[in-house]
Formats: sequence, structure tokens, C-alpha cells
Amino acid sequence: AFEKLGVSDNSRIVLYFGKDWVTPTARVFMTLDYLGFGNQTSILDGGFPAWQADGKPVTSDVVEPKKGTLTPHANPKLVVDAVWVKENLSNPNVRILDARAPQFYSGAEQGRMPRGGHIPNARSIPYSTLVEDPTNKFKTPAALRQLFDSADVKPTSSVATYCHIGQQASLLYFVARYLGYDAHVYDGSFEDWSNRPELPV
Repeated sequence: AFEKLGVSDNSRIVLYFGKDWVTPTARVFMTLDYLGFGNQTSILDGGFPAWQADGKPVTSDVVEPKKGTLTPHANPKLVVDAVWVKENLSNPNVRILDARAPQFYSGAEQGRMPRGGHIPNARSIPYSTLVEDPTNKFKTPAALRQLFDSADVKPTSSVATYCHIGQQASLLYFVARYLGYDAHVYDGSFEDWSNRPELPV
């Protein structure tokens, strides 16, 4: 899929969103990071709306890209599962971070999950708190760091992010990587966790 877009091993990759799809854009970053290309991939802050607001050039031309050649170097450690999360619930060096809106974390709303609430010991950093409203530009590094500090994330902590299905968690993952944390995504997220009755919520 990436080769069809012209992406090659030496490509510098910039991702951007059209209106407000910042979490799917972060999901593409996470995918490229998993494939070994995170260090050469960036997200355009504020996406296409910010580009337009700055008066940058736009075009309606559709250019057929030349097929790229991509050699994946997958890093399976970036993606964790329920077993890994369960084994690290009480690990002082690991923080499980919930990217969902507060009402889902608290259990006030269950959504479409079989059980409401959150993973025990998980800390809440809602994905919407990472960007400014309505521009979807990232908050300053200091403000982002404060969110992690408030969630008791230490500079040396490993973090694993989750949400409903892994998309909102990807934005929290991106920010964790941006700030220099050892970051992972619990890809199954709460949909997987809450469907396993043997796991606590």
C-alpha cells in the first residue's frame, strides 16, 4: 500500500489530515513506526487547514506517483496484547494510559462495550487534551509533558496506550514517542479487554 504511494526506504514522509482526522493520521504514523520508518515520518501540525491558513500553495493536480520500494523492519514490541497488559498492571516502571473521553474511563458511559469502566491502574489522558480546539494543533511540549506528569508517568516509564479500538490510542502513542517515552499500543484496546470476562475492569 505504501509502495503504491511512492514511499521508499529513504523517503521523508509527512502525514496530514484534511479536516479534523488527527487520530487516523496518528494511526498511519503508528503503522509506519511499527514498520521501522517512524524516525523519518512526521505529522504536519494542524494538518491541511493549518497549511491553508498560512497561505501555502495548494493544487488540484493529481500526480500518479512512481512506485516505491519499501523494506519493512517490523518492530513487534510496539504492539502489545492483553497478556502483556495484565502482566504489567502493577509494574512500577509501566504506565497503562487510557486515551478515551472521561465518561468512558469512569464508566459513566459504557459505549458499545460489554463492560464499562477502565483497565485497573490505568491513568486517563483523553486524546482530545493533546491538541488545541478547534485547530487540532498539538499543545506545547511543556503542556504535553504536564499531562503525562499528572498521570504519574515518570521520564523513564514505559507506556502502553489504549482506547476503544486503538485509533485514539494512536494519537496518545504519537505524543508519547514525540516526548521520548518508550511507547507501545495495546491494539485490541478496551474492546478486547472488556470482552474477556476473566480480566478485571
